[in-house]
Amino acid sequence: MSNYRYDGIKPEILMLLSENRFRNSRDFYEENKKRIKEGITIPLQQIICALSATIIEIDEDIPIIPQKMVSRVRRDTRYTKDKHMYRENLWAMFTRDKHALPHFPCMWFEVAQNGYSGGVGTYYAPPRMMELFRQEIIARPDDFYDAVIIAERGGAVFSGDFYKRPKEGCPMPVLEPYFNCKSLYFMFDFPNLNELANADFIEKIRPIYESFSPMYQFLLTVAQKYSAEQA
Repeated sequence: MSNYRYDGIKPEILMLLSENRFRNSRDFYEENKKRIKEGITIPLQQIICALSATIIEIDEDIPIIPQKMVSRVRRDTRYTKDKHMYRENLWAMFTRDKHALPHFPCMWFEVAQNGYSGGVGTYYAPPRMMELFRQEIIARPDDFYDAVIIAERGGAVFSGDFYKRPKEGCPMPVLEPYFNCKSLYFMFDFPNLNELANADFIEKIRPIYESFSPMYQFLLTVAQKYSAEQA
């Protein structure tokens, strides 16, 4: 029996989020703000608490502050063409202080209209950081490949952004897709939103996060080397 509280995320709250985005109305949002908070924001915070021991075991320097780790329903529309004020998906982010270094690797959990998902990876990494990433693969190809295998056997699928021209120096042909990344992540994706209504799914995804540990540690080493260069 799990010793954490989880109130559940029900499909109707996702329908409400979708309607809230469609209406794009501050009045409608204010009328339904309490329902949205209780129906998805608080349950996401509870998922963070339920996974906290697993996350801390992967990286004890990730601060577990549930109230600060869930995305806002209100969007920042200043720098995007999409001017919808509200989201229809929410996520929890597990990462070190992004203000100290925004390029640390991260893990996340997301609930959207088409299912729930999560992953590990790095986004918007500077070219120099990805150069260090390739150097680390050259230095430790077996470690990296082991991390790939463990993440994929755990249930995650690899994806990323790629350079048009392949980078030279890849130590093993099997590593070429990863070696040529501008950014990369490994993600699981489950379509059955009904599973979110009870806590059983948390124990379904916990071992997937455990399988992220070797990849997270590899990416963390790269990020720390990049950080040291920038100091």
